[in-house]
Amino acid sequence: MTDGHLFNNISLGGRVGNNPGQFRLYSGGLAWKKQGGGKTIEVDKADIISVTWMKIPRSYQLSVGTKEGIRYVFKGFREQDVSNLTNFIQKNTGTTPEEKQLSVSGHNWGAVDINGNMLSFNVGSKEAFEVSLSDVSQTQLQGKTDVVLEFHVDDTTGANE
Repeated sequence: MTDGHLFNNISLGGRVGNNPGQFRLYSGGLAWKKQGGGKTIEVDKADIISVTWMKIPRSYQLSVGTKEGIRYVFKGFREQDVSNLTNFIQKNTGTTPEEKQLSVSGHNWGAVDINGNMLSFNVGSKEAFEVSLSDVSQTQLQGKTDVVLEFHVDDTTGANE
């Protein structure tokens, strides 16, 4: 493909679960389509304001922030994809992808940050985990510093998931 890159088995993060799809990065932006039809995500290059890479277990994750405050997370990239896509993104969107470190210290204290539609829990300067606010159905304050998050029940998954 001369005008971009095409990847299969890339998952969209969030409530849609780990449904694989096809990810396409081209000079005009990016697109992700769920395998077997269904949900499609398209982001024009003019709407992209931030791009972040993160090493996660067994693969890499690409996070794309938009002008509307929405952040899309795509999982399943290989290590060799990172440098090619970084160069392509930088050349075609003018945005320099950053690398984000994942906290693996095991601490259960830190700082909470809300950025657009995402809530992230940070330990020091590293992210421990991130949750889309659209996945949260209810919150409850437990004491002075503890918060309980309840998530929507996904009744579209199988009994084993």
